[in-house]
Amino acid sequence: MTTLSLSRFTLHLLTGFAVLINAGFASAQTFFRKPPTNARIHNPASTEMQRNRTTISIEVPEDAGAELQGVVVSQLTNIDAWDWGREQPKLYLGPYNLRRRGVSGAAKVTTTENDAEISIRFDPAIQPGEQVNIVFRSFNPDAGIYQWATTFIPNGVNPITSDGPTLRTSVYRNEYFR
Repeated sequence: MTTLSLSRFTLHLLTGFAVLINAGFASAQTFFRKPPTNARIHNPASTEMQRNRTTISIEVPEDAGAELQGVVVSQLTNIDAWDWGREQPKLYLGPYNLRRRGVSGAAKVTTTENDAEISIRFDPAIQPGEQVNIVFRSFNPDAGIYQWATTFIPNGVNPITSDGPTLRTSVYRNEYFR
């Protein structure tokens, strides 16, 4: 009786241990230990219908714990959708600079049908301690305040996303021509 109980207990213990080991490998996930929190949007041409050079800047903390693979930018409710342009954005690393040109092909953008959400994927992923600037060329929409929620995606297996700050920019009415 004691041997049978001990054998059954050992079998349960080994089975539980095997399940835990396999579950650990199956549910491996990547996450930010310290997600990016310093994200800004720059729109130097802030008059409606004016050609713009909208730039999203994201600082990845030194102790982020993972590279930044991508970001999702979701426009909050507004009358007009922001025009991100028809071309893929350009990207450069370092501090924001109004005149700095980026390189093509380092960021790929996909949008939803109504342009309310864009997904930006970096190739290669952005290393911790770097600031990435994504440059879009298009035209400003009608006057108003435009806001976006941000979600950051770490590089790795089965990533756990992190919510970021809300981005906000204003577009002003062109009273000169009215």
